[in-house]
Amino acid sequence: MMFLNKSHQNLLLLSLAFLLICCSPQLYKTATGEHIAVNEQVKPSPEIDTFIQPYKTRLAEEMNTVIGETSGAILKIGQGETALGNLVADYQKAFAEMNLGFSIDISIMNNGGIRNNLPKGQITLGNIYELSPFDNYLYVLELNSDNVKDLAAFVARRKILGIAGMNIVAKNGEVTEIKINGEPPLPGKTYLLAVNDYLANGGDGMEMLTLLPRKIETDFLLREILITQIKSTTEKGQKITANIEGRQKLD
Repeated sequence: MMFLNKSHQNLLLLSLAFLLICCSPQLYKTATGEHIAVNEQVKPSPEIDTFIQPYKTRLAEEMNTVIGETSGAILKIGQGETALGNLVADYQKAFAEMNLGFSIDISIMNNGGIRNNLPKGQITLGNIYELSPFDNYLYVLELNSDNVKDLAAFVARRKILGIAGMNIVAKNGEVTEIKINGEPPLPGKTYLLAVNDYLANGGDGMEMLTLLPRKIETDFLLREILITQIKSTTEKGQKITANIEGRQKLD
């Protein structure tokens, strides 16, 4: 067996490196680019404007389509329970029950995910896209009685959720009463929670939801749910209404 001293080893390594460089494929510059800052000095392109104008017109017409009418402005003013938070949670619960085929015990919606109010009078498609601009999907999770208590404690502590199906009373941040459809949570019972995927995946500090069993993950978007429920209410000849009802009595 032949052994190379250190100088021979270095020479061999240099030779191999030279061969690799010489035999490697050559890279050629095939394109150039220029950085253009987008600011008020950039002039509109008439050609581009002409091209996109039909799409802008069609989009504007669609967004201005009236899908319902409110009897008064529905707002998300305040912490915890809001009129608009109640409405969204109610619609999410009703839609899930109708389209998934099982009863939903609790429905929650993060107030931060509601990005605009509903005006008094006509509701357009654009209003709903402004209210719910994110692609949030409907999930259904399974809770036991301890999970329900944890959820109620979070509600009392953070005051950031709209709720349907559950009533909470708290004093000085401590929950004193929980009712689900008029009854206290029962040990051994499984409760179904309708929620968006953002919260189900731990958004807004709700990491506890990531540990819960998922009964179903759907591809129903929240704004599609709202549009469907508003249209359904309108078809019945009813206006869209919502109020603060005392679902969350948080001191």
